[in-house]
Amino acid sequence: MKSDSELIADRLTKIIKNKDITINRLATLSALGQSSVNAIFRGDSASPKLKTLVKIANGLNLSLTELLDFPPYNQRPDGSSPDQETDRWKKLGQALTADEKKRVWETLTGHDFPPYNEIEK
Repeated sequence: MKSDSELIADRLTKIIKNKDITINRLATLSALGQSSVNAIFRGDSASPKLKTLVKIANGLNLSLTELLDFPPYNQRPDGSSPDQETDRWKKLGQALTADEKKRVWETLTGHDFPPYNEIEK
């Protein structure tokens, strides 16, 4: 398994290639020293600090979440992803009867269940 520094370097390499910018340009956009950014790409920075990753994300016009949205950082300890979990809940919801949906709605919200035509709007 790759180290965090290797994973981050690989991710940044793909992003700057897609954005057609150089490592030097990334350093400038991120308001970081060239040597700091080079260290990340070379793997000399064993674990880039959060503050540094935020600056890089901002320089790339990304949120930190977008920057780190790749495996293994976007996976849960059980290996599932948020999208897989959303799909699982959708399937569960589709399997409920109308009465079960009403009870779940009322339990979660504390409000009466709105008519179906209200939800579909």
